[in-house]
Amino acid sequence: MLGLYLFVRTVLPAVLGGAVAMLGARVINRRLARLPPRVIALPDDSLLPSSAAQRRYRRLRRRSPGLNSITLPPKVPRSWIWLAAMVFIGTISLAVYLTPDGPRFQVMVESFVGYPSTVIEVRAPAEQQLRLLDSCTPVLLQTVRPITMRYRRSRTGNPVEVHGLLPVQMRRRGTLLQVATAQPVDAAVLRDALRACSASSGAALTMHARIVAPWREWGWQPWPGRSSQ
Repeated sequence: MLGLYLFVRTVLPAVLGGAVAMLGARVINRRLARLPPRVIALPDDSLLPSSAAQRRYRRLRRRSPGLNSITLPPKVPRSWIWLAAMVFIGTISLAVYLTPDGPRFQVMVESFVGYPSTVIEVRAPAEQQLRLLDSCTPVLLQTVRPITMRYRRSRTGNPVEVHGLLPVQMRRRGTLLQVATAQPVDAAVLRDALRACSASSGAALTMHARIVAPWREWGWQPWPGRSSQ
């Protein structure tokens, strides 16, 4: 995952910058085609200091006595160039700024692709579900997955350790409360711990292991550990 993150962090700003540059070039060329051509009047004598160039110019004028001006394609305004450069630099800077750190990137990828989890299902009235989560907070917080990556933030900097957490996910469907751990856990140990902290509720617990992809499955949301808020 670290190699993928470093590749994306390097390539993504370049790809976005290239796409913006291509789009800007197409817009400039399209607008440039609407501008009138430049008509430049020809002087009677060549303004070049070389005598050979002056002779060639006089010869050209004798051969084409009616040639008094030349037509050139329109010139790109300097303001357009500055505006395109600002947009290009701004796009790359914004891409670098918005690129998440390594652990956050891994959380995003695994949330979309999926990761192994133990899903806890509880049948309880909706008004009791949040109280159940609050009472089981110490147990559920042990099922989050810490993520640590070590890499250089810049080319010349020293490697640093960046930390993050893959959180527990929860989903409510009427009287069914589902909680997905961030890593596989021993079902028997987890069941005993949950029953111990929620014994007064009398809710029935079922659990099974499966792949959870919160970004591709409806209803999942990170559980911060304080459900009552």
